[in-house]
Amino acid sequence: MGLRVWGLRFDRYMKYRRIFENGYSYFLTLVTHERKPLLIEHINLLRYAVKLSKEKYDYILDAIVILPDHIHMIITPEIATDYPKVITHIKRSFVYGVNEKLEEDSKSQLSNSKYKRKHSGIWQERYYEHTIRDGTRF
Repeated sequence: MGLRVWGLRFDRYMKYRRIFENGYSYFLTLVTHERKPLLIEHINLLRYAVKLSKEKYDYILDAIVILPDHIHMIITPEIATDYPKVITHIKRSFVYGVNEKLEEDSKSQLSNSKYKRKHSGIWQERYYEHTIRDGTRF
């Protein structure tokens, strides 16, 4: 039994193939763990995390929408294989910047397996990605 989104079925352990082609843009969605509404409250930290990722990786931030519990963004990386690194960098920079109390509270609510894997308790492990292959889809 899998999750259904927009009529598509997603199995929990399905093998998802990402497309890495230079020149494409990527629609990305990053969601907080258990959809905790943290992002607006920590908007300056999130801006700083994005700024740090822009300094480290060469990409165009075409659009971004920040909601309390998730982010939608469209990026066009110079090197296609960099977009997962951009996401990781944003997530990690955000986690490293949160205050200790928020981090402790988030980690205290994790399952044992996620805690052992050093999950931050701030972000969901995965993210949604859609490759934008042409201007009409952009």
